[in-house]
Amino acid sequence: MIKLQVKIILWIFIISATFLCGAQIENINSNELLAFEDFLRAQHLKHALVLAPGPGPGPNWSRQIENYKRLFANYRMQFFTPQRGVQFQELFYYEAPRTALLVAAFEGEHVKRWVYEAASAGGYFNNSQAWFMLGKCQTNRTDEQIIRLHLSAYNISIDADITVAMSVPQTTNWLLYDVYRVGQDTLLRVESKGQWSPSGGYKLWENFRGSWLRRRSNLGNITLIGSTALIEKPAGMDDLSYLSNNKDLLQLDPMQRKTFQLFLLIGRMYNLSLEVRFRETWGQLLPNGSWTGVMGHVTSGEVHFAVCPIRFVTERHRYIQYTPVLHTQLIHFLFRHPRHSSIRNIFFEPLSTQVWWCVLALVVGSAMLLMLHVRQELRLQQQQQQHLAQPVERQMSFVWFTMLETFLQQGPSTGQFQLPSTKILISASCIFSFMLMQFYGAFIVGSLLSDTPRSIVNLQALYESSLEIGMEDIAYNYELFTNTSNQLVRNVYSKRICRDRQHNILSIEEGAKRIKFGGFAFHTAIDRLYRLLNELLDERLFCELQEIMFSPPYLGASVLPKSSPWREYLNHAVLYLGETGLIGYNDKMWTVPRPDCTLFKDAEVEVDLKHFAPALFTLVLAMLVSSTVFLLELLLDWLKARAKATARWRENGMFLHL
Repeated sequence: MIKLQVKIILWIFIISATFLCGAQIENINSNELLAFEDFLRAQHLKHALVLAPGPGPGPNWSRQIENYKRLFANYRMQFFTPQRGVQFQELFYYEAPRTALLVAAFEGEHVKRWVYEAASAGGYFNNSQAWFMLGKCQTNRTDEQIIRLHLSAYNISIDADITVAMSVPQTTNWLLYDVYRVGQDTLLRVESKGQWSPSGGYKLWENFRGSWLRRRSNLGNITLIGSTALIEKPAGMDDLSYLSNNKDLLQLDPMQRKTFQLFLLIGRMYNLSLEVRFRETWGQLLPNGSWTGVMGHVTSGEVHFAVCPIRFVTERHRYIQYTPVLHTQLIHFLFRHPRHSSIRNIFFEPLSTQVWWCVLALVVGSAMLLMLHVRQELRLQQQQQQHLAQPVERQMSFVWFTMLETFLQQGPSTGQFQLPSTKILISASCIFSFMLMQFYGAFIVGSLLSDTPRSIVNLQALYESSLEIGMEDIAYNYELFTNTSNQLVRNVYSKRICRDRQHNILSIEEGAKRIKFGGFAFHTAIDRLYRLLNELLDERLFCELQEIMFSPPYLGASVLPKSSPWREYLNHAVLYLGETGLIGYNDKMWTVPRPDCTLFKDAEVEVDLKHFAPALFTLVLAMLVSSTVFLLELLLDWLKARAKATARWRENGMFLHL
């Protein structure tokens, strides 16, 4: 009731304003203005464009414009008059606010010439503008036939927001129709959407109160064209069969093939068919401003959208528009982490260098102190037994082997020493040796049975490690390592990767093989690399893999030409698939299952040759030193024997001479 009173008051105000201006509003009566205002309110619009009622609006057009501005004071009004030096397409600019356009008589020839043709060529029959067209019923034609007769010749998109109001004969009511076209070669669709009357206002049918996207979700099995890049397809396979296969060769083109599965779901959502065209690259910008690859397909209008995800790159935004994120690509370093990251071997791992030097100093100090005790013990024995003192060499040997026995937990004979001070020294040394060996052995066993802490966990540690560093020979890697201000990243590329370019810049297959043998960190797409390593590594080696990420993941989405009518469809479909979890489920289906590495904690642990080699080397070195000393001893004994023989021969010769 209140709404009706407001409309009556506004109607009276319109009539009064017209009377005060001294002129009647030509061709557009008060009912039509009220209907247009209700249309603006229903569309939640504040910008409006009024088209002149005829090719020559007449002398009262300026006065009408003033009346419009007074009546629609809460709206931003514009007016377009043909043949006044301004073209229709010049009224709009890039990212202009959504505007409602009032066409007083949509059958007029001047409107077709100056408005419809320009709007059709410029692509303005879409969701960026809301058209409100006024028409008159005819006795020999239906409203649908009249609308198709006058609008079928124009490029009207599926996302068009066109409302045609047809007058009801001998009443002040209007019937409202929704007009759009599913495809360029399909019949123009005209659907009844509601009615308007001075008393009832702007009323829409129940199914038109929701989103236009839901109403037009059935596309009638039309065929849309998509483009994708295949760079790893084996020879002899059909392109479409390979793209749609989600069971075999999953390590090849996983990003494109995974995303294609989502587009098959989108096709079912909207009842459409997909025709896929193939390229070998995603696309590069050429000096002449054109694009190659998939980007070339999209920007030239050969396809409706890209089936494969395209990275968000600044230089591409001028040419295409993106959908929400379809794919997240993790690209970083992957390598088998060394079991012991430092150059020290397992026999020296339990103690730091400072502790080892302290132990050595303690052993030497204990040996020197024991030397003094042994001399005192010998004096005591000489006094008791009147024995001669042992030579110094024998004392040193005795002391050395006694300390070795002590620190190796063997212990000397209890009857060898009589002084309490000597016994205290030996006892303290044995206790210290026991504690040291217990800690040493427990640490080694514990470290073998537990997970070794990983020290190469960031880019700086990788750069300073002894690992070889390489990357996949692919375009985004060069861009990542060169187009950055991070000096560490530049150093990794110039000083480590490019140190031997031929050996370190490889294909992903070669990089996977080098990771298998260890000592090599490879930078590439992780999902593709895991697919290859899953066939090359067993579970134990797979658990040794370590990732280092220093750059954010690459986000990819489908792309469409500018002002594409299918943007809202793809945006809605991608958001819906993400909300329902289908994108996450599809990602999981294409993710390599990783073993539970906690199962290997209780497995048998062995010390490999790499870490046991120092002990073998020490033993071999000791044997070589012993053999060398033994040969020197033989040589010295032989020289002494020869010298004695020579001296004896000379003595015998002199005796015979005498």
